[in-house]
Amino acid sequence: MKKERLFIILGVVGLCGLFVGLFNNMQQERKYKSQQRLVEQHTGNGSHYSTRMPTLATIDHNHQLDAILQKSGFTGTALIVKNQQIVLRKGYGAADQAKRIPNTPQTLFPIASTEKALIATSILQLDQAHKLSINDPINKYLPGFPNGSMIKLRNFMTHTSGIVGRAEDSQTKSLNQMIEEIEHHGIHRPLGSWEYEDSNYTVLVKVLEEVTHESFKKYLAQHIFGPTGIKTVGYVDDNFDHLKAASIGYLKQNNRLSAQPLPNFSQLYGVSDMYMDTTSMYQFDRALINKKLLDTTHLQLMFTPGSSSHYGMGFYNDPGLIVNRGYVSGWVISNGFTHNGRDYILLFSNVKDQQLSLGKLNGELLNVLSKTKN
Repeated sequence: MKKERLFIILGVVGLCGLFVGLFNNMQQERKYKSQQRLVEQHTGNGSHYSTRMPTLATIDHNHQLDAILQKSGFTGTALIVKNQQIVLRKGYGAADQAKRIPNTPQTLFPIASTEKALIATSILQLDQAHKLSINDPINKYLPGFPNGSMIKLRNFMTHTSGIVGRAEDSQTKSLNQMIEEIEHHGIHRPLGSWEYEDSNYTVLVKVLEEVTHESFKKYLAQHIFGPTGIKTVGYVDDNFDHLKAASIGYLKQNNRLSAQPLPNFSQLYGVSDMYMDTTSMYQFDRALINKKLLDTTHLQLMFTPGSSSHYGMGFYNDPGLIVNRGYVSGWVISNGFTHNGRDYILLFSNVKDQQLSLGKLNGELLNVLSKTKN
């Protein structure tokens, strides 16, 4: 009898263990699927992306560069490369002032208008694949566009279309609604004259989606993020402020910081609604320079200024750096590399400070890099 009871008890314990194991597996599976849905929500394609953010070590191999950033009062994350080797990757100041959370290499920043470089890359990829031509008139894709037979896609890419554009407000709007507004407001400058205007790239996003028959987010996931291995990327209108590594954007005035309200990111669709960390942007830059995304001809097109402004397609071709810049709600972004593709300076700041010019800071840092031995 004792043996029988023992066998019964052991059997019950075994069954309990089996049920607990099955329950845990089900919970883990639910958690995994939930995480996958979250990733797909951000990227449009979960197959290329990890649900865990990679741990990025702080690198500080050049104390001169570090000293310049500290002395300037820079707040954010810097990533600096000399001869294709990272010499500085470090956070400065606080990502969240109230909670005293520091900026680190993992900190996430809305990249603002530097996103336009990814849209320009996408359009040039489609040109390279003969799915469109940057010399196509816009009325080929948007028949009702004003001056549509004269304005070419390349004019939108170089901000030389002459369009009035549209004013951004707090309402939620679709891409089609924004295109209607842009068309309604018409033209106000001669074709070929330069004026930076978000609406130029709003039009290009519409063309991208018309030609590919998919959202620009899905296109980027498949043709840019996947091939380059970029994992830490998403869209601010999803749930950016709930992400653990998200920074808060601030305005600094009279030595006081104030957190800035977020815009309605539906109105920045494809032109300023993405977030990254500095390492992800560096991965994009390297892939671009190494011709993993565009061939030599199209890369040269991208960097060729379309006017006296030095602006090509998504980048300014300045004497020291090929660079793009962005600003939105306290976040200030500068992403640049030398013409030979060996040195990179990425400054992602979450404090808009009128006393601090990232362009001037780039010059100081580049001067040190040029004097540093390989």
